[in-house]
Amino acid sequence: MTKRIIAPLAMPLLLVLFSLGRAWLSEQGSLAAAGCAGCLVVPTIQHDLALLGVFLLATALWLGLPRYIRWLAWLIQGGLLLIIVADLVTLAAFNMRLSWRDVLKFGGEWEAVQGYLGTKATAITGLLWLIGVGILLSSWAAHLMAAQRLGQSGLRGIIIAAAICFSLYALPTTIHHPLPWLYRNVVEINLPSGVDRAYSEAYRSQVLAAHSPPPLHCIQGRALRRNVVIVIIESWSWYHSQDRLGVMNATPQLDRFARRGTLWTRFFSNGFTTDHGLIALLGGVAPLPPVNRYHSLEGYTGFEELPDSLPRRLAADGYESYFFTTGDLGFMAKGKWLKRLGFHKVEGDNHPFYQEAQRFSFNGAHDGWLYNRFLQWLVQEAPPKRPYLAVLETVTTHPPFVDPATGRQDELTAFRFADAQVARFIDHLDKRGFFEEGLVILTSDQRALSPLRTAETKAFGPAAPALLPLVVLGGSFDSGKQVTTAAQMADMPASLDYLLTDGACQEERRGNLFTQPPQSPRCILRPQGNQRDIVDAYCGDQHAQIQLEGDKTRILRGTLPHGKALIEQINIQRIGAGARKVEFTHIL
Repeated sequence: MTKRIIAPLAMPLLLVLFSLGRAWLSEQGSLAAAGCAGCLVVPTIQHDLALLGVFLLATALWLGLPRYIRWLAWLIQGGLLLIIVADLVTLAAFNMRLSWRDVLKFGGEWEAVQGYLGTKATAITGLLWLIGVGILLSSWAAHLMAAQRLGQSGLRGIIIAAAICFSLYALPTTIHHPLPWLYRNVVEINLPSGVDRAYSEAYRSQVLAAHSPPPLHCIQGRALRRNVVIVIIESWSWYHSQDRLGVMNATPQLDRFARRGTLWTRFFSNGFTTDHGLIALLGGVAPLPPVNRYHSLEGYTGFEELPDSLPRRLAADGYESYFFTTGDLGFMAKGKWLKRLGFHKVEGDNHPFYQEAQRFSFNGAHDGWLYNRFLQWLVQEAPPKRPYLAVLETVTTHPPFVDPATGRQDELTAFRFADAQVARFIDHLDKRGFFEEGLVILTSDQRALSPLRTAETKAFGPAAPALLPLVVLGGSFDSGKQVTTAAQMADMPASLDYLLTDGACQEERRGNLFTQPPQSPRCILRPQGNQRDIVDAYCGDQHAQIQLEGDKTRILRGTLPHGKALIEQINIQRIGAGARKVEFTHIL
């Protein structure tokens, strides 16, 4: 009797367990800091009951259909289980919910996806996932077989259970958290949102007719004309620093350089992915998504023609610009975009220097190879009579965080390896006398896609997902100074233009990292990763959230001193970028 009761419940109970796991993962970080222990359990289960109800209805369908078309019920249940598990795994691995837009965006990059999954499968976590899949499939089979044995009484019970699930789901949610994506089910968070709402022709005409470009503010530059190397360390975040937060002692050498050079403690990212980081840091604009951008394979679509990019600004004063990475430049057409941005030369994973190197994420050799290649270039190929900008983008510390020295999948050891490599690189530059006429800028592309630590939210508040380390080494910057003025990635091109050349022009609302004292931007904009139709706005001490919804784009939460002007700025940029074509064929 007990088996007859338990067997049909095996799968529903497992789905409830998945809900509890998702609630626990969602509560880590900012909610834990706010004392939210268990506050998402009830609303998460309530919203997932709708999916459980669909699963049970499919079971009823399986019982009532002729054998030759029962595959329809299996298809429904299999698809439902796939997206529920994928959502849970995505949240655990990247601190993001599963988005079908990302499936479309990355669906054509099978080599990168295959490499990531292969790495996970060879680790011990891969074995655990196989065990989990076995439990999932056996529970599913046990549920269907037990339901069949119960006959008509079982069919009635399953239909009643499904009705109860839908009724409980329809009740008012018991919590109204400002981040509803935390507890909504995977289908709900993928329903159409305002980020894809097109602007009407009438509104476009009205806004463009009334808009006049803001005046440019031009100032005399410091004309240092030094060579500059920007090292973009994949996923480097404040929680990796023992000195800063004491959470993880993953970057002792980078901490040493932060004590030696000038450290920005409030340096804001303008996005949540690598393409966002490159668009802001090198292109000089906030990566506000054009309509349908998240449906497009081209991550850089809408940002191809940036006249004030860093390479173009410096080229006007005689600089040559070079981009180095060991990663795949074909990924999301990054190489083509970098060339259109104005780089004189772009190197990636197919450079002959890496021919004998072991490959990791994005077919990339580890960071040591990258630094060795640049040192070779510095001796043999660097322009002898013209100053240069060199951008080095690393890949070793990209998830799944594989330590090249041991093959272990571990975030701490992967960052320790990357930390040792960048220290060796900078120490080598020191010995060569590079800093006599050069600067090195150390920063990240994005905060790591992992749950926010309690220490981060306590130290940084609402800015915790956005803040990144930034260190400048060389010359007067070797001062051990800390800059607490807010700065953003998108202001780096104009700021370096000011620092290195005779003068620079930019809009008055923008900031400058290198003036004395540094000038903060009026507002910093950063699209969110989980709620794609939300843009965070950090304006001085104020924080607000802006809802993207075409003509109805508006401030959703908080207040801003220049709210109307900021909404107009957002709409003008998004209208100017145009609407992207929704792409599906690349997945094939």
